[in-house]
Amino acid sequence: MEAIEKIRVTAIGRKHSDDVKKSMSVNRRQENNPFFGKKHSKDSIALIKAAALNRQNLPKPGFEVEITDLETKITTSFNSIRKAAVAINSDIKTILRREKLQIEKGINTPYRKRYIITIKRN
Repeated sequence: MEAIEKIRVTAIGRKHSDDVKKSMSVNRRQENNPFFGKKHSKDSIALIKAAALNRQNLPKPGFEVEITDLETKITTSFNSIRKAAVAINSDIKTILRREKLQIEKGINTPYRKRYIITIKRN
């Protein structure tokens, strides 16, 4: 067990080069993959699902986002950027880029000349 622990400790932080990653990927394709041509049994699938449902590492909560519709004067609060983006038919990256520009320039211009977006980070 000591030898295994020493190997583990020395491997921490090690990064494989892109060439090594590509080589490992090629060497484990199709018939070289030990699971090639096989399928999980129904019992195995049930065990995997049960383990997934009992996971304790819950995802991080999203950032609160407030969107004010200038046409209806309604402010809606969302508990994630993803949900806010879906609500206004936009993209997450677009909202994040706008936030970055707002911070750099110090102004908050309406998105699509209609929505004022405010991301509340703690």
